[in-house]
Amino acid sequence: MAVITNNDVVVLCLTPIICIFSDTTGADAEPFLIAMFIAANTASMALFIGNPTNIIVAEANDISFLSYSAWMGLPFLGAAVAGIAVLYLTSLHKIPQTIAIDMTIRPRDMLRKIRQAAIGAGILVSCLIALSVSSFFGVAVWIVTLPFGVAMLLVDSAIDIHTSRSTRTLSMIPEPVSVSEPDIQLHEFPAAPQLLAPSSVTAIAEPSDQPKSSGYCKTNLAKLLKRTFLSIIHTAEIRIPTVSAVLRRLPYGIIPFSLGMFIIVESLSQQGWTPRLAWVLKRMCSSPAAAVFIVGAITTLACNVLNNLPMSILFSRALQHPIFAQVDSSSRKGAMFALIIGSNVGANFTLVGSLAGLMFQGIASQKKREIGYFTFMRWCAPVMVAQLATACAILVAELAIVQQ
Repeated sequence: MAVITNNDVVVLCLTPIICIFSDTTGADAEPFLIAMFIAANTASMALFIGNPTNIIVAEANDISFLSYSAWMGLPFLGAAVAGIAVLYLTSLHKIPQTIAIDMTIRPRDMLRKIRQAAIGAGILVSCLIALSVSSFFGVAVWIVTLPFGVAMLLVDSAIDIHTSRSTRTLSMIPEPVSVSEPDIQLHEFPAAPQLLAPSSVTAIAEPSDQPKSSGYCKTNLAKLLKRTFLSIIHTAEIRIPTVSAVLRRLPYGIIPFSLGMFIIVESLSQQGWTPRLAWVLKRMCSSPAAAVFIVGAITTLACNVLNNLPMSILFSRALQHPIFAQVDSSSRKGAMFALIIGSNVGANFTLVGSLAGLMFQGIASQKKREIGYFTFMRWCAPVMVAQLATACAILVAELAIVQQ
C-alpha cells in the first residue's frame, strides 16, 4: 500500500485498524503497529511518490519517475528483506501462535454509517489513482489531495445535515396525550407590593455616572466570546457530528513542529551553513562507496534531529552547491540516492524522524496505545541499522555495475 501511495496515508489508515483488531482479538497491538510503521517507511522509498522527501530530492536533481524507480527498486527490496528478518527475530516472542477470531462478527456490522463509508472509500480510491497518475506529470501532491479532502468534508457535511434534519422532524411530532379531568387547585393571589414611603425614596442611591472600568468590559467581552465559541462548537457537534469528529482529531500539533524545523533550516541556509556542509561532505566523499555510506549514515541521524523533510531540503542544497559539484559524478549520484535512503529509513529510528511518526504516536494514543520514544527506539533501532546497511550496499553495487 505504501508503494502506490505514501507512508503518511498508510499510517493514517492502518494504525486505527490495527488497534481495533487488537481490541477485537485480544492480541498485543504493539508488534503489529511497529511492523506496519517500519514497512510503511521502507516501502515509501520504492517509488517517486512514496514520500515527500523523494519528491524534494528528485525534483531538485531532475530525476524522472522511471529513472528513480530503476535506481531505488533493488535497495528497497533489500531493505524490506532485512527489515522482515530482524523483525522476525526480535518480535517473534510477542506474537501469539494463534489468534481467536469471532466468526459471528460481520465486517459490515462494524460500519457505523454504511452510506458515508462507501462514498469515502470511493473518494479514497480515486485520490490514490490520481496520485499515481499525477506523479508522471510533476503535479504537486497537495494539489491532488486537497480537492479530494474538501470533497469528503462536503459529502460528510451534507449527509450529517440531512440526517440531523430528519431526526429533528421526527422528534417534533407530538405524542398522543390522554385527556383527563384537570386537577384544579386554587391558590391565593400574592399580596400586592407595599409602596415605598416618601422618606425611603431619598435613601435609594442614584446610579453612578462614572464609566465602568476597561478591565470589567474586557472580562465581559472575553466571557461573551467564549460562550459564543462554545455554542458554535456544540451546534456543530449536533448538526455535523462526523465533520466535527474529523476536525477534532486532526494532528494540529504537527504544524508548529514542522514550521519550526523549516524555520531553523532556512536560517541555517541564510547564515552560510550550506556551503560549509557541502565542503564537509566533499572532504568525506572520496569515492562512490564512501559517499553512499557516509551520506546515508549522516542523513539518517540528521532526520531524527531536524525531521526528514527539512533535512532533505538542507542536504539537497548542500549536494547541489558548487563546492560539492567538484566531486566525481558517480559519487554525486551515490550521495543523492543515499540521501533518499536516509530520509526514508531514518524515520525508523525515532518518532520525530518523520511527520508519519508524530501522526503514528498521536493516533495510537487516541486508541489507548501509548508507545513512548524509548520503546519505539528499542523496537526500531536494530531494524534501521540492518536496513540502512543493506540498502547502501546494494546502491554501491549498482554504481559499480554502471561504472563498468
